[in-house]
Amino acid sequence: SKLVEFFERFPGIGPRQARRFVYALVDENPKKLEEFADLISRLSAEISRCAACFRVFEGKGSLCGLCQSPLREETKLLVLEKDADLENLEKSGVFDGKYHILGGLISPLHPESQEKLRLKELYKRVEKSPEIKEVILGLSATTEGDMTVRYIEKILEPLQKSRDLPQVNC
Repeated sequence: SKLVEFFERFPGIGPRQARRFVYALVDENPKKLEEFADLISRLSAEISRCAACFRVFEGKGSLCGLCQSPLREETKLLVLEKDADLENLEKSGVFDGKYHILGGLISPLHPESQEKLRLKELYKRVEKSPEIKEVILGLSATTEGDMTVRYIEKILEPLQKSRDLPQVNC
């Protein structure tokens, strides 16, 4: 039951799906279970979260390869909801700037969701980085995405006026 509760914490996983995971693990080969347990135990030692963009990356250090790269355009900052969005954009090769991962969206049904997002970090990053000339919001075209866009525009408005930034783009 504790394992079911743990799996239920994953996004999009309900109680039925969590139980299916546990049943599948019970029927798994013991060697495969050991390998799975080893992979999970090594997760915190081999995976880091970038201190600048908050992207998950393999390896140690405070900055990921994208944030360290001198080839990335310093003037553009693309704000995304989650790591998977960044991975998809990188595969397409259409964006050459820097990223900022929010870690979710603001939910009108759960106002406390705003506290979990990296909105303060976004503000500080734009405030302390005079090289950033353009903030692009690449968020979902949903109610939550629209609400998050409006909130970000509101919190960045003082910086936009004081630094003469162009309007935040969506």
